[in-house]
Amino acid sequence: MRQDTSIDSIPAAISLVTAESIQRATQQLTLDEALRGVPGVFVLNPVNFAQDTRIAIRGFGARADFGIRGIQLIVDGIPATMPDGQGGVDGIDFGSAARMEIIRGPASALYGASSGGVIRIETEDGPAVPFLESRLIAGDDGFFKGQVKYGGQEGPLNYLLHGSRLEYDGYRDHSGTRNWKFNSKLRYDFDASSRLTAIVNLIDIPLQDDPGGLTMAEALDNPRQARDRNLLYNSGEEVRQQKIGLLYRKDWNHGQGLELNGYHVHRDFSNRLPFENGGQVSFSRDFSGGGIRYGFSSDRATLSAGVDAGLQDDARKNYDNLYGERGPLVLDQRERVFGLGVYGRLEYQLLPDLAISAALRHDRVEFRVDDHFVSDGNDSGDIDFSNTSPMAGVVWHVRPGLHLFANISTSFETPTTTEFDNPEGGGFNEILKPQTATNVEVGMRGYTEFLSRSVRFDLAFFHIDIEDALVPYELSEFPDREFFRNAGSSLHRGFEAAVSIDLLSGLSASLSYTWSDFAYKSFEAPSGDFAGNRIPGIPEHFADAMIRYDHASGFYLQWDTRWVGDLYADDANSTTVDGSIVTDLRMGIDLEAGAWTIAPFIGFNNLFGEAYYANIRINAFGGRYYEPGPGRIIYGGLRVRYSFR
Repeated sequence: MRQDTSIDSIPAAISLVTAESIQRATQQLTLDEALRGVPGVFVLNPVNFAQDTRIAIRGFGARADFGIRGIQLIVDGIPATMPDGQGGVDGIDFGSAARMEIIRGPASALYGASSGGVIRIETEDGPAVPFLESRLIAGDDGFFKGQVKYGGQEGPLNYLLHGSRLEYDGYRDHSGTRNWKFNSKLRYDFDASSRLTAIVNLIDIPLQDDPGGLTMAEALDNPRQARDRNLLYNSGEEVRQQKIGLLYRKDWNHGQGLELNGYHVHRDFSNRLPFENGGQVSFSRDFSGGGIRYGFSSDRATLSAGVDAGLQDDARKNYDNLYGERGPLVLDQRERVFGLGVYGRLEYQLLPDLAISAALRHDRVEFRVDDHFVSDGNDSGDIDFSNTSPMAGVVWHVRPGLHLFANISTSFETPTTTEFDNPEGGGFNEILKPQTATNVEVGMRGYTEFLSRSVRFDLAFFHIDIEDALVPYELSEFPDREFFRNAGSSLHRGFEAAVSIDLLSGLSASLSYTWSDFAYKSFEAPSGDFAGNRIPGIPEHFADAMIRYDHASGFYLQWDTRWVGDLYADDANSTTVDGSIVTDLRMGIDLEAGAWTIAPFIGFNNLFGEAYYANIRINAFGGRYYEPGPGRIIYGGLRVRYSFR
């Protein structure tokens, strides 16, 4: 929560994911693997790399057709979400991720626009003893991934470097990907109170194919097939990105501290969509920004205040897609988005066991388009949005092991540059308004003893009122092209629970469950009045159960079962998608021999071959909602590590 404090002192629903859950015996393909078991977080589309993983936190982000919307992504203190609200996980290096922190609810008072939830990812530090590690893994559907990691501590310099290469043909036809990634984190400690951290991240993705959505009849006939139009137009994308970030921290006596950060990201992107008119998009993006945060703490109060600024500058060109070949230029424009946020947070220890907190942030987001293709008219223009987001919370430490919390928080979400696409022609769709939300939640977390076994629990109830929700739709004259409109208002209510228990020595179990009652309160569209209908793309119920065993010899085994209930594919609630139960199993052994660690492992995804849909394309035209998920997948690998003792 932009403040150094323990999780039990935070007045909001928050989950932590450790390096072991992210890295141990996983394929490290998508964020979905790490987020399983986190209540309130629902993931679709993990295996269509051209569309990106669709992550929804309490419904925020469920509308995304590509990229991540409504959720702030922050990697090593550097935003992975643009000022317009669009984020992506293709630059995240799972092989060196140490932890993830997920704020499960609106947090614009601290993190600005598009903060219906927050995912913070931290790269691991180099250990005191330098090491070199290699990891090779291969499996079904042409999957191969090689990784090399090197890190350590030399005097005041801490370093961690990681590189990986992925080749994957994919479960469906025309769904393969190839990529190369490099990630490094260097920290220099000037003294005990000040340090500078440098982040360098490079990605090269020459291939990410898009197999497209199928009708139910097509999916049942052959779930591996790609849509015919996606093959005809060679749908897919290529990405290259370079990122550098600097973070400086200085601590003084009397509880004072200062943090500074600055970053620059350059991204070259091109894609091919399954239609002719403007069906090839390319842009060169520069994203720069920085922030400053001051903190002060005393015996009873903690104060922090800061400023964040970011500039997104896209040189965008669209061409006709002539069956996979680049056709004539049909759009040439420069899109700039500037975001500025000023915020403050105060936490006060009212009583020894009772703390209150409050936060306030003001954001301004400015959009500007300069049209360089004026033969069809000049569509240049600008739109500005601003919003003030408050938050208040309370934590009561009832007794050791029992902590109650409550908060009122808000979110503010502008349309992205692509969501401003105008169905009437060029320029902005000026009737679109920002989406706003107010979240009220109460919960408890802690630990206890049951039959001499340790039990950890996390419970939360929430009620979210959303105004002007941004909703996708398609038009018959523009197949496979998404436009957006505002729903009048909607209500998200729900319950989240997570429980873990140590059963026996080395044996533990965990269970998470989410109930989501999400519905439109008012929403009149050209195709009908959807008031009272459920929000599509999110099941009412989903749960995850995991059993884990660790032996003193280094052998481990993890069994994970995910249950997803029925959900709707469209705003009209005319199409129901059946639920599914998918089980994964992974196991391995870590063998120590002096300075060497030898760690073979094997995994089975979808162990029982359940037929399910990895993605649902919401409101897709022609009933092409369905992207079938992989059947049984077997993979295995070997990790070898040498410590320079």
